[in-house]
Amino acid sequence: MSANEDTTEAVAMQKHRTVGISMSPTLEQRAKARAEALGLKFSPYVTLCVEAELKGFSQIVRDDTLDIESAMHRAREYMMQKTASIDLEDDVEGLLRNLATARPGASLERFARLAGIRVDFLLTIPLCAGQGSLRIAIECRNNVRQHYALTLGQGLLLRASPELDAVVLLVPYLRGFDEAVLAQFRAHDIHASTPDTLAALLERLCR
Repeated sequence: MSANEDTTEAVAMQKHRTVGISMSPTLEQRAKARAEALGLKFSPYVTLCVEAELKGFSQIVRDDTLDIESAMHRAREYMMQKTASIDLEDDVEGLLRNLATARPGASLERFARLAGIRVDFLLTIPLCAGQGSLRIAIECRNNVRQHYALTLGQGLLLRASPELDAVVLLVPYLRGFDEAVLAQFRAHDIHASTPDTLAALLERLCR
């Protein structure tokens, strides 16, 4: 057998070698349930967990891995935020469709694709005297104050698109909005609006 074959065989044996660790009965019970759910035997599952830990990945076998109460709490928070975001988008869609209907030739597309990037809404408004049309991307952010940097970066990417004439960030309210962030938006020609002020903003953009 060659040296390479010896090395390959040694690696293969090492890869399938199981490890033994001691754990509390409660944790062992949880780990066994997790292994069964994944369709694995207990020892190989523990071995995979240890290998992942040694490679720097997140620990898999933990006392809180199957903490149902914690998982329910996080899921409830996520679903409440998701519900609020979808409700905002639905309200904005109704408002934009009314605005588009009031302007002959205007069109509205939800989840439009622009150069591989999806936007919440793309509003196209024809301009007067055959001057072409205005293409406006409208992004809804219900919890923008938790993601200032991300929202600004997204606005900059959209603003750089040659397919767009304007970018509007729509939030539930501007009260308490960080003035420094608003200044950054204005400096890069990204418009911030609420549902109540959107119609007036779009009117100004069309002038």
